[in-house]
Amino acid sequence: MSKYYLGVMCGTSLDSVDISIINTVGKKFKVFGFKEYQLSQKLKDKINHLKSSKPANIEVNNFNTEITTLIISQIKKILKKYKLDKSDISAIGYAGITLDHRPDLKKSLYLGDPKMLASILSMPVISDFRQTDIDAGGQGAPLTGLFHKHLNTVMNKSLIYLNLGGFANVSIPNKSKLISYDTGPANYLIDTWCREKFDIEFDLNGRLASMGEIDSEVLKLMLKDKYFIKKPPKSTGFELFNMSWVKEHLKKTSFSRDINILATLTYLTVITVSNDINKYRSKPNSIFFYGGGAFNKLIVQGIIDLTKLKKVKSLRYGIDEKNLEATAFAWLASMRINRIKFPKSEITGANKSYYLGNIY
Repeated sequence: MSKYYLGVMCGTSLDSVDISIINTVGKKFKVFGFKEYQLSQKLKDKINHLKSSKPANIEVNNFNTEITTLIISQIKKILKKYKLDKSDISAIGYAGITLDHRPDLKKSLYLGDPKMLASILSMPVISDFRQTDIDAGGQGAPLTGLFHKHLNTVMNKSLIYLNLGGFANVSIPNKSKLISYDTGPANYLIDTWCREKFDIEFDLNGRLASMGEIDSEVLKLMLKDKYFIKKPPKSTGFELFNMSWVKEHLKKTSFSRDINILATLTYLTVITVSNDINKYRSKPNSIFFYGGGAFNKLIVQGIIDLTKLKKVKSLRYGIDEKNLEATAFAWLASMRINRIKFPKSEITGANKSYYLGNIY
């Protein structure tokens, strides 16, 4: 008998809340449905304000209830769209909207209340994925690396996976292991610079950046950040790479036009990702791009040029560039509800076997 699981996630770029439905029969699965729900600019501004204020907790925050109510309505909409009843859903994997991810301080705080989701929807909700990984000695990210490892196994393929979200994370099969970690910034700095300097949400296909010139002085300074030479497992986010970080580097250099800084931030993603991929000599020759940046032709082509990899255009099981991450959390929910432990992991750095996520 087939079972259905939902994966709900929203990346650091806040492009949308993505919901994926997977249909499972035994160990086999396929994407049954997917929908992305755009967030209003008002909501994005509120979330970004919360991030910058570094909240200690959000349990009593009215905005947390507002966001949770919004997610509940979106889940109800997708169930209606695909003619599913709540009794059809075995579990919901809720990634949460990350507000403060600090594995060094053993904490990862997110927006959205899993207790409220479970109570109102009358469905099991799996959440706290990052925190349970941190509690097991891991970085709490990138959790999609666990799904990439599973995909390569069931597809009997050896692929590199690159998520170009707000931040870039890569999964690289290297000999008998799969290494997965955050390489550094991707869309987050680019999008923030676009909003601040050009009053646009993002740079479509990298067209604006392609009109600028890379400021080599600024780029060299940025590449000296200690994060880029830190060995994996490692994860990062807006807590480190943000506008304050950009402006701190710009203070140390001569004036450069805004469009040139955009080009430089874009190339920063290209070169940091490419440098990390090229470190592994026994890596596969094929790569699958996903996340919002997978549609930025300038970044994708830049990485292909520097790594000489072949771009894989499609995957099996109905997985594509947009739905992979939400699908990963649907799969993680299936693993947790079926009480399947993850072993000690070189992917996140977890130092013991553990259940990933808490059931609400």
